[in-house]
Amino acid sequence: MKRAKVFAVGLIMACLSISCASSSVSSFGPYSAAETYYGKGNYSKAIAKYQEYLAANPQGSLAPIAEYYIAKSYAASGDPLKAGESFQKVVAQYPQSSWADFAKEQLDLLKAHAKA
Repeated sequence: MKRAKVFAVGLIMACLSISCASSSVSSFGPYSAAETYYGKGNYSKAIAKYQEYLAANPQGSLAPIAEYYIAKSYAASGDPLKAGESFQKVVAQYPQSSWADFAKEQLDLLKAHAKA
């Protein structure tokens, strides 16, 4: 009887750990796909996948990075207006992060290009 209880508890723990592991992996799926698209220069698909990640993980650890690379994708695809709005969003939503500092630098570059 005692062995059956130990086995049952072990089985439950194994099932819980598998479900936790699979949910954490799947939540990064869109982010990983976005990184691949960004690296290949397919910015519209990268933006869509970063946004998909953010919709599923608005407070996720990669959220500031995803927001930043949405802005970088807009800039790389030739849309400085949306890029600027997105960089400002990074600054507003994550003011204490290093990504906000990077976004401020990109905003300065966008302003310099607009003046030129």
